[in-house]
Amino acid sequence: MNNNSTQFYDAFASKYDVMLSSERYQRIIPFCKKILEENKVKSILDCACGTGKHAIAFSRLGFHVEGCDLSPEMVNCAKINAASSGVKLNFVQADFKKLSESFKRKFDCVVCVGNSLTHELEEQGVLSALKSMYYVLGEEGVVIVQIRNIPKLIRDKARIFPVHHHKEPNGDLKLFFYVLDFYPSKVTFNVISYIEKDGLPKFEVTSVDYNPLSESKLASLMMEAGFKNLRTYGNFEFAKFRDFESENIVIVGSK
Repeated sequence: MNNNSTQFYDAFASKYDVMLSSERYQRIIPFCKKILEENKVKSILDCACGTGKHAIAFSRLGFHVEGCDLSPEMVNCAKINAASSGVKLNFVQADFKKLSESFKRKFDCVVCVGNSLTHELEEQGVLSALKSMYYVLGEEGVVIVQIRNIPKLIRDKARIFPVHHHKEPNGDLKLFFYVLDFYPSKVTFNVISYIEKDGLPKFEVTSVDYNPLSESKLASLMMEAGFKNLRTYGNFEFAKFRDFESENIVIVGSK
């Protein structure tokens, strides 16, 4: 993950859970649960875990879970969320390109969802992260990777779309939407925050860059990292992936 994205998440950590609805978090869990059970997974590493909501959900399902994120503020939010949920989890600050430096054990599964891999703007960075995930997997381990299908966004040239809105019981309003800027080798997501408190509006803009990885390029890099038996889906309902129709790229592979 580059410095641009680390600074973005440090600055945006306190708003992250408000911006992303709980429904958006939870729709991933049934998909992963099926994969985890099929592969008899007992231990999971959630790398680039964000505020820890997925790790907490996996823990409640009975899995041993540990999590990491490069952003110290996101790790802090994850620890707070776990504590408030009554769940004891190990969250550490770590670069997903150097997982073995923070985790000495092997895991049955590594989960990397939420578009995290595309923060690596160079192919070598993506490959390093995938090799790092491969290394901390035990024999016959499984990986679940998800990113946005950014080539679809580029083709559609859709620049502005809402993310989430939230109204507090006291009437305070929070709105979030993206404005995208397209460049030859990256896409910049500008997150516009409109927060109305006590009737007074406040706007904030935070920006982060993404690598426009295609499904074929991600699959190629995963195979180069050592993963095999790749299965690709277009969403978390096991739909077939379609290049310029699917919103997401979800790839499951084994060691």
